[in-house]
Amino acid sequence: MPDHATQDYYYHGKLLLTGEYFVLDGATALAVPTKLGQRFRVSTLEERGPGNLQWNIYRTRREDTSRHWLSLPAGEDATDRDDPVRDGLYRLLAAAERLRPGSTELLHGKRVNCYLEFDETWGLGSSSTLVAFLGEYLEVDPYALLAGWFGGSGYDIACARADGPLRYRRVAEGLKPTVVPVDWQPDWLGQTYFVHRNQKQNSREGIRAYRVAKKRVRYLEVITKLTQALLISDSLTEALNTVFIHESVVARTLGLPSVQQELFPDFPGRIKSLGAWGGDFVWALSEEPTEKVRAYFNERGYPTFIPYHDMVL
Repeated sequence: MPDHATQDYYYHGKLLLTGEYFVLDGATALAVPTKLGQRFRVSTLEERGPGNLQWNIYRTRREDTSRHWLSLPAGEDATDRDDPVRDGLYRLLAAAERLRPGSTELLHGKRVNCYLEFDETWGLGSSSTLVAFLGEYLEVDPYALLAGWFGGSGYDIACARADGPLRYRRVAEGLKPTVVPVDWQPDWLGQTYFVHRNQKQNSREGIRAYRVAKKRVRYLEVITKLTQALLISDSLTEALNTVFIHESVVARTLGLPSVQQELFPDFPGRIKSLGAWGGDFVWALSEEPTEKVRAYFNERGYPTFIPYHDMVL
């Protein structure tokens, strides 16, 4: 049984359905929290020791556990190139210290157990759930913490504590984003599916590619309107058209073919990339029966096929 000092925290994973890349420049995006997320349990070490922190990661989808000892406080020079997890934690905790000096003292003599419910390669938010947790536990702004660590739009932080779909708009660096919960549950969502591409994309690489795109700003309002169009789509036909236009705009901006052009040109419906193009999940929309759609992807070597309502909270 956990002792009286044990504290539990839970945060949802995330998916960005519209607005990828453009959300960085202020376009309104549609995001959804996932049913799977990450749980954190904080307890006190038997032998506390000054500045000791034990960090354990339990992966639900794999039979392995990693344990990492850190020495606090974590200054700007605290790194560990031989242990990527420790290195990332040191950098994250240093960012927290910059925001609120002394905040990491709350972790002295603690054990943090992390229970990740989804495969790390899925890109559902192992990092964003971590930032959301440390923001709450260390009493620092999670959006500012994310910005001080490796950046990003912050929509994933909004999803971590969300109860359902939301509209997200990043106002400006250093300002709170606009987060609006939406009651969005059209019937046609039951004819949509998430398929993993069997590879994980580095979000930072995708962001860099977007940043050098010269024409990106001209499409901000277009992406915002497409987000709204999807929210008011009453039929799958309307949604298919909106997704097609959205993919075309992003493809034109990045100078890349869409995932449907590249991998699934004969798919009976529309396929939309999610997040950073090139990896993680895609969103498939089709009028065909679910089992026929599943077979299409399975036959092509994509076994991770999740219906919308099985994935989204």
